[in-house]
Amino acid sequence: MTVSTIPAPREPQDGWRVLATAPIVTGERLPDGVDPATLSRFGDDRWDLSPLSRRHNEPARSINWTTFPVTLRQGFKRAGWALLNLPTPAQLLERTATARVERPSTGTIARTTENWRRYANWLAGRGITDLTDVDPTDHDEYAVYLANLNLAHGTRTHALYAVSLLWGFAPHLPSSDRVPMPPWEAEGMEHYLPANAEGNENATPPIHPAVMSPLLVWALRFVEDFADDILDALAAQQHLRAQISDRYDPDAGARLKALLDAHLQNETPLPGEFTHGRLGVALSYLAAVTGASITQVNNRLCAYGHLPVAEATPLPTPITGLLHDEPWKPHINYHEAPALAMRLATACLIVITYLSGIRPSEALNLRVGCCPDPIGDDRGTLRYHLHGDYFKGAHTPEGDPAPDGAARETPWTIIPPVHTAVRVLEHLTTNEYLFPVRPGWLSGIRAKKRKSTDGRTATQGSRYRKGAVITAKSANQRIAEFIRWVNAYASERGVNFEIIPTDPDGPVVISRFRRTIAWHIARLPGGRIALAIQYGHLRTTISEGYSGRARHGLRRVLDFETAHSMADYLHRITDRIEDGEGVSGPAAQRLLDAARDAATRFEGMFLSPRQVRALLSDPRLQVYDNPEAFLTCNHDPSRALCHPDRTAGRVIERPSRDRCNPACANIARTDEHMTALSTEIERLQAESAHPMTPMPMRERLAQRAAALEQIADRHRRTRIMNGDTDAGG
Repeated sequence: MTVSTIPAPREPQDGWRVLATAPIVTGERLPDGVDPATLSRFGDDRWDLSPLSRRHNEPARSINWTTFPVTLRQGFKRAGWALLNLPTPAQLLERTATARVERPSTGTIARTTENWRRYANWLAGRGITDLTDVDPTDHDEYAVYLANLNLAHGTRTHALYAVSLLWGFAPHLPSSDRVPMPPWEAEGMEHYLPANAEGNENATPPIHPAVMSPLLVWALRFVEDFADDILDALAAQQHLRAQISDRYDPDAGARLKALLDAHLQNETPLPGEFTHGRLGVALSYLAAVTGASITQVNNRLCAYGHLPVAEATPLPTPITGLLHDEPWKPHINYHEAPALAMRLATACLIVITYLSGIRPSEALNLRVGCCPDPIGDDRGTLRYHLHGDYFKGAHTPEGDPAPDGAARETPWTIIPPVHTAVRVLEHLTTNEYLFPVRPGWLSGIRAKKRKSTDGRTATQGSRYRKGAVITAKSANQRIAEFIRWVNAYASERGVNFEIIPTDPDGPVVISRFRRTIAWHIARLPGGRIALAIQYGHLRTTISEGYSGRARHGLRRVLDFETAHSMADYLHRITDRIEDGEGVSGPAAQRLLDAARDAATRFEGMFLSPRQVRALLSDPRLQVYDNPEAFLTCNHDPSRALCHPDRTAGRVIERPSRDRCNPACANIARTDEHMTALSTEIERLQAESAHPMTPMPMRERLAQRAAALEQIADRHRRTRIMNGDTDAGG
């Protein structure tokens, strides 16, 4: 059956009956290479959507029709067939600023049918057993019902749109399945739902700095310090595994017997490994070193009875990586090499996704060769580029949405740690993708077989999981396992101060990295690691055409975070100035003016997109707090000493807060800065006076303390308050 044989509205029942044993998708909607015989049938209680997935990192999805009320189930099934096989009705696509597409993804299809289930249960609760009995009043009351549920604004919107889709397909459905046009299609959804309290603000919470800092440190350690050890151990383990025979070998049996006899005679324990928390003999290791089969090892061990077992099976590879000037492990065991390789791949995922800012789907679909060696420019600066596909807003040459994504014409610009992580992954992967579902070195786990209701057999891995790369859900699970292992390892090594704490806003998931990098760049937080310089490099990278799209992509997220950070600081400094806080420095009056202007123009901390643009474009409001340098930068590019090439015709949009110059005319200092500065002076003086401090260091500490004393004295002499005249330097 093809799309051209859609049942005519006048004779629906005859046409729809033949679908009972037909595949759920036919004709042009069937992806290339998919055998219709492997698809679910219209009459099945559950429709597997995995074969229809066009993205490699999409999770397995299905529709469970048994969750729908019995009286309405067949009607919604017919609508589900239309959703899978027919293009989205044109009247629903012709909307201004719509994100709806003609051919939705399996994720959108699953979400739509889930909203249909909610709608069907609501109808059944009102005694409606036939969709044709629905009238406009029911739609009005359903909108009221949704408005009173504790749901996000986007969830309510999708729920109403699902009903609109049901109406849109009405001409292709039997008369008994047709619902009237929902009133919100004529009047707009905004009239039927509560106002969006979230506005345009990104609701994804950034990862807390106290969590992100140690997580990034450990990820970089794996990538830059531990990677060689893990890769060497994995290569050795795989070489050994290749020696295992798949059949009985008498010569190997003799070698195995000699090895076991030697252990018995010398009273040395056999190589061991932990399986599900229980210590046992490392069967595959014994098979590998002797060339025997696993069955041979099992049978031979039964003949020997109980033998002592060691907890370790070291591989003959050296440990070169250091942690606090000591080897990070005494050795890598045979059985733990693949697990460490998986954690290494996870560390690479964290580094790439966080320090590049690319979207999860873009990261998970990266391929071997995506990051060539850097190219130098005419000034000798190396530029690292990352090539790949993008999915958000991707279209085919004909202008249709591209569910498979599209290759980026302009690569992402990245920094060296990302390049290093890609190189590590290229050593780990066993196919064209950097994050494959199942690398070749993950052995011992086979996909389960299942039978469908009509007796068709399929492999669960291929039936329910079509893609070649891991899903975002799998990535999140690996990140959680990586954090658990790091914390256990840190506890064992006695470095509890490097444990990754629990994030107060929930699990660390891949979708939060993009928001977090923009948050950190905009605020340059301190903490246990000094990332200000690195974030400064990222800021420069983004400003020089990051993602190749000027104000789009991550740059837009960064602009929001920058504006939010400035508005937040101006809001706080305004309250402090009103309470009598003093300000000094050459830009003191500019800071007072900026605080006053911001208080009248930007109330509170929420900013609309228009306010973000207005704040970023107003030169008087470019205020950046730098507590590490005990100052606030009131950025005027023409006066900024942090950019030596400011006079060379370059437009410097942001200050480099890792290069603050005390002589800069953009500096202002507050009483709060002086409180922190006084604490730093006391620390320097105490360290300088300590008898264990070497003499050259004492002199440098004393000089630093004296310089800060001069700054504090100048602040006391020249500080002004709201309403005073201009301050000097």
